[in-house]
Amino acid sequence: MSARSRSTLGARAGTAFRAKATPILRDWLVLTWFTDSARRLGLRRNLWNGGIFAVTIIAAYFVGTKYPLAIAGILGMGLVYTLGRAMRVMPARRALTDALVEDTRQAAGHPRSTTSSPVPSNSRVKVTQWGPKNLPMAMDVTVSKSAPAAPPLARGTLESVLDQVGNPYTADGGGWAYSTNTKGQLHADAIPPGDDRFHQQREIAFLRTKFTEWFRISPKQLTNNRYALEVTEWTSRDHPVDGTIPVPSAISFQFGGHSMSAQDARDKIERTCDAEYVRGLEWIYTWSEGALDIVGAESDSVAAKQKRAARWVTDLVSGQAPRGGKDAVSSTVTDWQKETHGDPWVPIAFTADFGSGAFTSTPTQRTFENAADEALATTYPGLIWVYTWTVSASTSMEAKAFPPTHLASLRKLEVKRLRGVVEDKFSGRRNDADIEITEWEPCDDEAPFAQPARIRVTFGSLDVTKPDTQDAFVSHFDGLFTTCDWSYTWRTEEGCVFLTAVPRLPNAVPFPENGAPEFEEMIRNFRDGKIYIGPQKGGGTFYWDLNKVAHGLVGGRTGAGKSVFLDIVVFLALFCSDTVDMIVCDPKRTDFTWTPEFPSVIRFAAGALEICDAVGYVRQEMDRRQTILNKRGVRNLRYLRKLYAEHPEFEKEDGPAPKRLILFFDELANFWMKSDNEDIEAMKATARTQMEELGQLARALEINMIVAAQKPDKDRMSTQLKEMCEFRLCVGPVNEYTSKQILESNHGTRFPEFGTPKGRAWATTSELGFQVVQIPYLPNSTEPCPWDPALTITGSKDRLRAQLVEHGYEQVWIPNSDGGREPRWVLTDFHAPEPEESEAPLNLLKGSHPVFGDAQDEPATSPQDPHSLTDDSETSAVLTPAGPMDADAVGEDWDGGDW
Repeated sequence: MSARSRSTLGARAGTAFRAKATPILRDWLVLTWFTDSARRLGLRRNLWNGGIFAVTIIAAYFVGTKYPLAIAGILGMGLVYTLGRAMRVMPARRALTDALVEDTRQAAGHPRSTTSSPVPSNSRVKVTQWGPKNLPMAMDVTVSKSAPAAPPLARGTLESVLDQVGNPYTADGGGWAYSTNTKGQLHADAIPPGDDRFHQQREIAFLRTKFTEWFRISPKQLTNNRYALEVTEWTSRDHPVDGTIPVPSAISFQFGGHSMSAQDARDKIERTCDAEYVRGLEWIYTWSEGALDIVGAESDSVAAKQKRAARWVTDLVSGQAPRGGKDAVSSTVTDWQKETHGDPWVPIAFTADFGSGAFTSTPTQRTFENAADEALATTYPGLIWVYTWTVSASTSMEAKAFPPTHLASLRKLEVKRLRGVVEDKFSGRRNDADIEITEWEPCDDEAPFAQPARIRVTFGSLDVTKPDTQDAFVSHFDGLFTTCDWSYTWRTEEGCVFLTAVPRLPNAVPFPENGAPEFEEMIRNFRDGKIYIGPQKGGGTFYWDLNKVAHGLVGGRTGAGKSVFLDIVVFLALFCSDTVDMIVCDPKRTDFTWTPEFPSVIRFAAGALEICDAVGYVRQEMDRRQTILNKRGVRNLRYLRKLYAEHPEFEKEDGPAPKRLILFFDELANFWMKSDNEDIEAMKATARTQMEELGQLARALEINMIVAAQKPDKDRMSTQLKEMCEFRLCVGPVNEYTSKQILESNHGTRFPEFGTPKGRAWATTSELGFQVVQIPYLPNSTEPCPWDPALTITGSKDRLRAQLVEHGYEQVWIPNSDGGREPRWVLTDFHAPEPEESEAPLNLLKGSHPVFGDAQDEPATSPQDPHSLTDDSETSAVLTPAGPMDADAVGEDWDGGDW
């Protein structure tokens, strides 16, 4: 063999030796001095190797010259042992690493190694610590970004592969604990079976599986990095088998863009978690944008009780929601009771969202409220719940709780009371009545009370155009309140009524004094043909307009105040003597015998013949007035007065325009009483016919009849005449028969038999309907107010006499048919001597008034000052009431006790 051949062969052998020796040397260096992590006596082998080598070198330094062979032997033995170990261990470890790479390739997405692109196994799976028998103790696995196990929630797929890899604790039941290091790699640590991390890893693996199931995350969705599960806190619980083990106390789950906005979806997950993940804790859920935080709390903690209360509210709301709705129902407790007021786990406010199409009508909302009130009152007694509804694209509701004494609670209870009454009386299967309080009376916060000020009641399909329906509602609603009365404004086209609270109708009203604004208004209205009846229930004043309703019927219980009302009518007529004349018919001869004293009473009739004559006179007056109207071509006296104002020559030709003439009839039944005299009965029949004609024709002629009858049945008052008396007044409580005779309805029975104030009456016309009024109290003579002695009420006669004196009249006395004397008032400019008994009284009244004689054509002269008359003259005018007449004129007045 040539030298060149030997040289080539030597070069090849050297290359081969180096190729084999270099890995061995590298393995020896790496294992012996760096990576041999097998422990002996608590220290890693590489540390032992380094320590022994250092000791040997030190020994060689000091005794090497003396024991060179021993030092060399030690070093040689160490080299042989470590080299042999490296040749045995390192290939096995590489083989295991290669196997790990291959096992985890699919889950971790390891790229395959090629000749052109070699991929070292330890770049994908690196065992950072080895244990006995070349079993790994810790390792890091690099996961590709596109790998199935790349998403945090999908790491379980990789962990399940690694769980099959043995470690030194596997034989004893140990396993692996996984975490993510700072490089994003999956780090695995071998742990013994008693290590807490083993149980923690088991819990985490279970939670990953459950969250994937609860959120219905598909395998495709798992590849998205938006899902992540992390247990941020741990606590311990006693396990019946494993003893004390760690359990999560705080869990954070990131679900990114996964749609979890629906309350029912969240609620389902929460309930499922509570049922399937039982760890001795009450789970408290907090949802945020793309995340769910779960915290474990003790079951008796405030947070746990609040969670259960919120769950109960959710069940309550969803249980009342209509079935089959297309939108999910959600509810949220927005506030809890303060600890200073009670248990802090009691909800005091919550909201509910029912979606579209649910609870859009008031009846369905009320049904929900009633059911909720019942359930809430049972579970959380002592609170009153107030609901606020908002109906738009979707229906939402806000509920707030208040203590029973709170103003909101009082108002809620009042609304519920009124709504219950309205629904019970006026609701049905075909119509839904409802009530809404639009305004409340203000009140003091320290003494709250719930008093509605304005109310709106809707009746659904109920026909409220019928007077009976309106009357039934008003009658029923008025009985619900004792603190106020109500003014009703009906809008029949809308099927509703608006109510306004007004001051309660007083039990007694004094007649206003002369000069008071109320009195002046009363007189102005009377001159315009409107008679003051009194304040009415519901606010305002009831006036009887004679221009629209010419005739009226007054009746009622004896002693209830009917005569007082009639006195007021007489007083107003006599006070307005410049515009009104009266004819008084008093067949009882009791209550109105005092009226002839005053000049504007042109006739006073008591007997049957006198009354027939008076009625005949009115009938003739009607014809006379009609003749004047026909002559001037006008329809009524108003136009006639206007014509006279424009053409004074007509008035000069015809005489003054006629005044309004009132035929006043007290107790008509006494006049109709049958007598044995056929002539008188015939005259009565004629008078009846004439009165019926007056009822038909006299309105435009300003001739009015005011008829009083305690019980105006058909035997006492003809049906035709009663129909002409469109105005009706029933004073005091009466029985049903009398009520129908007077009012042609049962309204008169609605006053209680006992406790009804005197002067309380029902007044009605076809235009104004039935109204409760309080007739003011006006005595004949001045007296202290019966219910308030500090107040003095001037009597009607005293007022009239004072007015006559003011107008220049003087009072004189004339003989009457009974041999006594009666007062009269005359206009005179001289002192009239007292007549002798044989003298006719008409001579004294010359120039005063047609009723007293025929001398009215003589011009009246200026009256003499009545205060200049001598007191001792029997013929002098007196300014005090005529004594003998007062007792008879009192009539049917109230007594002080009843006020």
